[in-house]
Amino acid sequence: MAAKHYSIAVLGLGCIGSAACRHLSMSSPDPSTIIGIGEAESTPGTGSNCSFPTVFSSHYDQGRITRVVDPDAVWSHLAAKSISNYPEVETKSGISFHGRVGFLRVSPFYGGAGDSLARSLEVGLQNGAEAEVADDASSRFPYFGFGDEDVAVVENGGAGYVNPREMVRAQLAIARENGIRLVQETVTSIERLGEGGGVKISTRRGTSFLAARVLICTGAYTNFLLPKSLQLVVKIRAVSVVLAEIDGDEVKRLDGMPCFIWRLKSNPVLHSVYGCPPIQYPDGRTYLKIGGTTWQPKIVSTEEEFLEWFHGAGCKVETDALLEVLLRELVPGLRVKSVKTKPCVVSYAARNYPYMDKLSDEVFLAAFGCGASAKSSDEIGKMASSLVCNGEWSYDQLDSSLFRAVFAVDGECST
Repeated sequence: MAAKHYSIAVLGLGCIGSAACRHLSMSSPDPSTIIGIGEAESTPGTGSNCSFPTVFSSHYDQGRITRVVDPDAVWSHLAAKSISNYPEVETKSGISFHGRVGFLRVSPFYGGAGDSLARSLEVGLQNGAEAEVADDASSRFPYFGFGDEDVAVVENGGAGYVNPREMVRAQLAIARENGIRLVQETVTSIERLGEGGGVKISTRRGTSFLAARVLICTGAYTNFLLPKSLQLVVKIRAVSVVLAEIDGDEVKRLDGMPCFIWRLKSNPVLHSVYGCPPIQYPDGRTYLKIGGTTWQPKIVSTEEEFLEWFHGAGCKVETDALLEVLLRELVPGLRVKSVKTKPCVVSYAARNYPYMDKLSDEVFLAAFGCGASAKSSDEIGKMASSLVCNGEWSYDQLDSSLFRAVFAVDGECST
């Protein structure tokens, strides 16, 4: 029996791919001709003898910061547009994923050379953020241990966090309801079949699909699907997060805690830390999450390096530094029941914006979130869906040159 030939196949059903599916399901005259293909969630373990699929996703999490306050006008715009659409996605899907707990950006270098806090406030206000400098941050948030030199910008409104697992589930629920076919498989290769023949998509299970056009939304794994001639310039950083389990009394004490980004004054390992307030995870426990930006990030590029990284528990130097900042500086006196550490990867494209581009008449790209795309993924998905539908850039609010793919010299990926 001949395989069904789809008009569009979305490869990768994470934050960007799921949003693209929803937007395609609303704009297409016949959503049943569209298919979304993405792996089921894998649970990384530890140890060299672990056996599980080789594809993992950083959206397997319960809390990602969402905010409009940002030093970069493009990211601020994308966030503002996406946040404004959260209520529609939640209502139509019946799935809640948005925690409106507010956001706090803090720096001891406010207004100084190289500091981004003042710029973040300015850009955020231009994009409609409900934000201000908080002179009373110490009294409003007494559990934080910020220093006397720290200045805080508080953002309310839609700022807070999204649950990326539930956000993806909500986007896909609407897409499925509108008629798009969704398949849980891992794509291993794509093959252009010649002029007018479309693309053959193969999966790890041995299934094949045919599509006139494909939209690649496979994040950090994108280069593994592309031929040598189309390898993209990207840096994949291996990063770690700490989940500190707390009990019910601590949850009550920290009631009202916003999400945060804190520029550290002088830390040998970390430039800054970020995190979310206590959130319940699938294991039924409540964790306060903290991550950070390191001065010397670890770079991974091969499938073997990815697998080894996700088999582990993160970088001990990084997680030790995060835990020390959390317990001694950020929330002094925090009573922690247990600590978990998790590996993650963050992909940075050449211009620090996702690549959204046409690679050929059949192959289109929307990949690499640059550590900022979860909150902004709905608008990115809208842009990507328009690109693959129209065959060319048609988003009139941002210039296509910002998102144009950059290819590595001689097919070698730059790290």
